[in-house]
Parts: sequence; C-alpha cells; structure tokens
Amino acid sequence: MISIGKRREIFCDSFIINEEISTAKARLHNPVRRGVAFPCDEPWEGNISTYANVFFAEGKWLLYYRTARSFSGPFYICRAESEDGIVWNKPALGAIEINGSTDNNAVIDQPLARSFGAKHLNDCYVFYDENPDCPKKERYKAVMSTAGDESLISLVSADGIHFSYFGMMTDFGAFDSQNLAFYSKEHKKYFCYYRYEHKPDSTVAFEEYSFYQDTANKLWDEKAMSTRQPSPEDEAAKMMRDIRVMESEDFIHWTESQLIKTKDERVQFYTNAISPYPRAPHIFIGFPVRYYERKAWTPNYDELCGRDARLDRIINGYARGGLVITDGLFMCSRDGYSFERYDEAFLRPPAEHPYSWMYGDCYAAAGLAETPSDIPLSDPEYSLYVVENYRAATGYNLIVRYTIRLDGFVSRHADADEALLVTKEFTYDGSILYANIATSAKGHAYFTIKCGEEEYTSYEVFGNSVDKKIHFHDEEAVARLSGRPVTLEVRLMDADIYAIRFDQ
Repeated sequence: MISIGKRREIFCDSFIINEEISTAKARLHNPVRRGVAFPCDEPWEGNISTYANVFFAEGKWLLYYRTARSFSGPFYICRAESEDGIVWNKPALGAIEINGSTDNNAVIDQPLARSFGAKHLNDCYVFYDENPDCPKKERYKAVMSTAGDESLISLVSADGIHFSYFGMMTDFGAFDSQNLAFYSKEHKKYFCYYRYEHKPDSTVAFEEYSFYQDTANKLWDEKAMSTRQPSPEDEAAKMMRDIRVMESEDFIHWTESQLIKTKDERVQFYTNAISPYPRAPHIFIGFPVRYYERKAWTPNYDELCGRDARLDRIINGYARGGLVITDGLFMCSRDGYSFERYDEAFLRPPAEHPYSWMYGDCYAAAGLAETPSDIPLSDPEYSLYVVENYRAATGYNLIVRYTIRLDGFVSRHADADEALLVTKEFTYDGSILYANIATSAKGHAYFTIKCGEEEYTSYEVFGNSVDKKIHFHDEEAVARLSGRPVTLEVRLMDADIYAIRFDQ
C-alpha cells in the first residue's frame, strides 16, 4: 500500500498512477529563457566557465561555478550571490589573490587545489550540508576531481569561502565533468553522482556510442569527412558516457559506486545536475546533458552556425569536437538509483548564433531557485541557470536564467477531448486536497475520491494555480477518508495537472 501522508506527489513518474486505466498522457514541459543572469566577463572568468550549482544558505542564494579563459588556465572556482535569484552580484571575498589583488569572487585557485592533492583544477561542486548532525565548521562541503580520471576528493568549509581538505571519496571513475554530492533529509544519507563510462551493449547503434580519442582519430576519414565503422580490434575502444552513484552516512566512508538505472542504454550522459526536489524532497530530479555525436560532416553542418570553428577542431585532430552537440534532458528518481528518463529534450540549444549549437550547450546548474514571477501577485516560479557561449572563439560565457512552473516538469495532460487520470490505491493524512493545475477558460477537472463503495466528487475545477484547494460536494469527505485506502480519479479536459497533496 502506498502511503503519501501529507507529502506532495508530482507527476514526473508513474509511482502513484495507474497506467493501465489512465488516458491522460504524460507531457514534458520546457523552461522559458528569461535572459542573462550575469556574464562571466571578469578578467579571471571567460569562455571556459561552466559547471555551476545553486542553493539557498544563510539568507541568500549562492551560485558556484568554474571559470577560465582557455583550457590552459588558470582555472578558478567562483561564487556569485543574490537576494532574489534574479539580480546577481560577484562579491569581493578576499580569499584568493589574482594579479596581486584579492578583490574578486574566487574561492579556490589552482595552487590551493594542488595543496589538496589535485594536479589541476577542473571542477568543484559546493553544497550546504543539511544534515542536522553536521558540525558548523563543516557546514559547507565540496566535491573536487583531482585530475581527469584519477580520483574524487572532498573539502569542507565553515563559510563557503575558505576550504580545507576532508578526505578521499573514490578513485574509480572518469571525473572530467561536474561531480556532485548532497545530503538527503528524506533518505538520511549522502549521495554522490559522477561521470564514468562503459562499453555499450549490442542494442546501441553506431551513431549513439563514442570511441576513446586515439581510436576516434584513427577511424576518422578526412577525405570522406566521416567516421569509419570500427574493425574488430577497435571494438574495445567503444564507450558510452554514463552516471554513477554511491552513498555514505558520514561523508567519509562511501559505498562502491553503481551505474544508475534508466530504461535503456541508448543515451550518453555528461553532467547530471541531480538534486532533491525542494517541494517534494523524497524525489530526486536531474537535468543531465545528453551527448550526441554524429559520425559524419553533412551539408547541414555547412549551414549551421560556427562552421569555421567546427572545421578547425576537426582539422586539428579533434573530429568529435566539431560534430558533437549537447542538449539537456529531464529525469527523476525515488531511490537515487533508478531514474525515469524523458528522451524529448527538456533544454534545447538556443537560437543559432556563432557560439551556439556546440559541445557545451545546455549545461544546467544543479539546483533550483524559487523566484518571483514577472506577473505581479501570481505564484512564484523556479529559476534554472544554464551556461551559454561555451568555448566561444571570442568573448565570454553567459549564465542564463530560465524559469519553469513550480512542479512543472511533467504534467498529465488532456486536450479538447476529456481524459482520465487514475491513481493506484493509497492512503493520505489530511482534510483538504490541493492540486497544481492549469486549465483553459473552457477546460475543467473533476476530482473523485473512491474508498470501497464510497465515492465523492468535486465541483468543477478550473483556473491556473500551483496549490488550488479542491472543493467537494460533501465538504467532510476528504477528512472522513483520511488514513483509509482510496483511489483518486481526475477527469480532465483542455487541462494539465502537475501535482497533488493533502493537508489539514
């Protein structure tokens, strides 16, 4: 029996939905680009700035990100701050000296990273530890790769500015990406997600997997401008980028990592951007980057923005760098190991311009900021932060703000023909039902709670609210059925329902 108590259930998966009866279809919703949150235009930033994450701590929103002007460095981990998640500033933190001054927002530089045992500074994911037993001096924690594929280490800090070494996490992985960790209050343990790779099985098509760099260069036919089919001796160099997970109760001792489970193997993941969903923290959500590598230069590449830069990368022995394009997916999990993945893009590359449609598009920051809507007095939204202009030939990266409805990743949808959403049997605790729902002017929803022979139906519901109170003809029905096994049916027409919850 499913027991939801008073927790919010978002319809990003089928956990509570009876798919055999329901006719309302799952619909993935895309966030809306709102504009530049801030440019990475400081002398210590540049066009190799990425791997961001955002969280709320000590009265403000914090956003950490990696900066650099070229792959030869120098690299920094920087921090931006905001009161509302919309207007951002780069405070002078006084922690790192750059060009003779500490008047900058950097918290880690390459010499400091080397003091932690890292050969170079590629990434560092900072988070605020919500474990109630966490000492104040370790309230901020960080995960850092030591150099490409070598290992993953942890750092701690009392203020999120001055960090010290904490411990070794694992030396099994490929860490040249954003590696992250967090404490889950619901699961009462830490989770760590990082990139690795494995050999694809026979279901994965040639167009969907990659080769290690030496083999990729060997198989590249410069005259045909395409990758040849591999010979038997090249088979071992096949690879799929993936996401691994491990857990810990104390942030010191970690379990052996496991490959996360999704419906199939036919997607390569790069960054994962996984975090607990704030309004329903028993559910983890992720905005993983999908790495898609076409195997041949076609006329479309001649028409695509940034043509000359792509060709330069191919000519200079980096064929996949001229062909790969990335976008962003959405996925969710209840146990941290098995994820429901949507293959329709959640984040698409922006409109074509010289620095878009690149390997590096749609790298979403992990975490969400609840921000006010630009519609006065309406429900707030969630803001996501996405890197644009990555590896631009000139200029610098942009941290761009997108917004999406609260709970608004996936809805159950009905068009002009009525459709039905039916739940599995569950119990709840409360006397009021709330729903996150949006209808047209003519659209509607009717809610029916069933318990054995008892059946109670709501008045017609219409409108657009993230927490709409549902009124039943029998005003005591919801309270009367609290704690008893029920099913919920929702008749929808020209409407989307995103979530439900019960409360007093």
